[in-house]
Amino acid sequence: MQLRAQEHILSLVAHDAAMLHVAPPRVRFVNTSGGPCYDALFNRIEIDRATLALPEALLHIVVAHEVGHATQRKAMLLDFARTGLCIAALLAIPCFMFATSPDEDLWRVSVPGFGFVLAFIACSKIWRAYGVKRAAAFELDADAKAASICGPESALAALEATAMRGHIDAARLEAMRSRLMSSAQ
Repeated sequence: MQLRAQEHILSLVAHDAAMLHVAPPRVRFVNTSGGPCYDALFNRIEIDRATLALPEALLHIVVAHEVGHATQRKAMLLDFARTGLCIAALLAIPCFMFATSPDEDLWRVSVPGFGFVLAFIACSKIWRAYGVKRAAAFELDADAKAASICGPESALAALEATAMRGHIDAARLEAMRSRLMSSAQ
């Protein structure tokens, strides 16, 4: 039974990837997880046992949503690289200041250290706000791609079922409802 369900997931992933014109991501089946997720670094979808137990229609939408994230892989990897470069720059600036400052102990340690702390606080707030905004955009885009594969009514029903479990925020649910209303007109 479990093997047949896994084979079914693999066929859904291949079908949905073909529909979205992307390379099919690999699928990793796990015993425990926070739910299905896409890993852009390894181009892999992680599916847990609870997801395998979903009804067929909901399972297809969840898989389509995760494959929708595969279309965002390049943007996700660029965001990851940009974050890494920003962190490296944030660490390099105080080191550069430390290396080029006069030999007075207070100046060499305190000022670059204080500058690093201020920059870190400012950047962490900016990165957090950017990350939340970007993640929401990725989720809405993946929802739209799942709706294009499975139909907006099915996608809305899946989002409503997932929202009752507390995994979906109201903004995503409203976006899908408005998409359904606009497609009906």
